[in-house]
Amino acid sequence: MSGMYCWEIKNELARYRAYMMRGGAFVPGGIARRTGMLKLAGSLLIIGATTLWGMAAAERLREQYEQMRLLQSLLYALRSEILYARSYLEEAFAKIGESAPEPYRGWLLGMSEIMRQKSGVPFCQIWSGGIQESLRESGLEQEEKDKLSEIGKRLGNADMEAQIRSLDLYLEELKKSMEEKREGMKTRIRLCHCLGVMSGIFLTILLV
Repeated sequence: MSGMYCWEIKNELARYRAYMMRGGAFVPGGIARRTGMLKLAGSLLIIGATTLWGMAAAERLREQYEQMRLLQSLLYALRSEILYARSYLEEAFAKIGESAPEPYRGWLLGMSEIMRQKSGVPFCQIWSGGIQESLRESGLEQEEKDKLSEIGKRLGNADMEAQIRSLDLYLEELKKSMEEKREGMKTRIRLCHCLGVMSGIFLTILLV
């Protein structure tokens, strides 16, 4: 055992003399190996973290599209309730809200309850206020929520035909927005993944 230890010391001294003759800095072999392992682990952690960031950004894009698709189906259901079941808005919101997922369930049922209480609050305020409050965490982009709020200015102060026209106009705009998002989504998702990995490699080069 002591012979092996002496051999390691002699080996380190030989390396030291070789480094000094070349004007280099001497780093013991064990420390060099540990330092290399730490650098490798740090590099993998950085790349892993930025890759996860890219995946999370890509998932947000998918979620935005799914929320738009869900909103579209709910508004088509509202259109059918008004046109075919001849339901008042208060009744239509309650019926659709019962089977809608959150946060849309809370939004629709909340509006129905306020209207049922005959509080005297204008419909446009009930509609837009519910969007900003209940759909805050829905995943919809703010631009889309602003467009949705605009319907409330016409939906509550109109007859059935005007209500249907208002919904049809918004649904047409929503369809175009969904098509544009779907067309660019694959490219943007790939870009998010690539940026995640490449930014990790770039940071590793800078830091390590």
